[in-house]
Amino acid sequence: MVTDNADLTDFKLKPMKCEFNYLSKSDGSAILSQGETVALVSVNGPQDIKMQSQSIEKSTLEVIFSPKGGKPSVGDRYKENVIRQTSETAILGCLYPRTGITVTIQELEDFGGLLSCSVNCVCLALLNSGVAMRCVFAAVMCAIDDSGNITLDPGAAQLETARAVMNFVFDGRDRSLITGFTEGNFSEDAYREALERCRAASELVFTFYRDIVKKYSNVIG
Repeated sequence: MVTDNADLTDFKLKPMKCEFNYLSKSDGSAILSQGETVALVSVNGPQDIKMQSQSIEKSTLEVIFSPKGGKPSVGDRYKENVIRQTSETAILGCLYPRTGITVTIQELEDFGGLLSCSVNCVCLALLNSGVAMRCVFAAVMCAIDDSGNITLDPGAAQLETARAVMNFVFDGRDRSLITGFTEGNFSEDAYREALERCRAASELVFTFYRDIVKKYSNVIG
């Protein structure tokens, strides 16, 4: 089991690169690469929407996932649902009643880990947009092979041979689990170990967020 004081040098994730304000006609945008996997996210709103779509209690969040080629699949609709549920947990929608916020995710390259990359890119784009949030969030993926070995942030080849794949999204305040989505066969012990390894590795993602926000704050200042 991974402890709270685990050495972060024990956890390796793919190199991350991000650019804010990638799209000029959105209220916030970010392009993020995790290894060779790349996602582009734009955020528009809060803005006026049709009355039948309005909520008197909070903003209405719409998430659109655009695959690299062809029409959206059932799997793409699943990504939209996961990202919407995660984002709704973090956004302070009660501050923007009767308005709408639209988050659009564009797949640019998928060499494994697209969903986690997209979730992280959404968080960065929301930060760039200035939408009020309860917390930031970070996604980490892992794979379990037939021998029970857990690999953090696996590549496409490792995903093809994985017995199970797990994605976890963590709250930036206390690292509590916001969203978890899994596929494949695994034991309860394997799940717990994977969860704790991903939780510890999320510190690397949150550190990356802080560095990016600081970089752009210095540029603005």
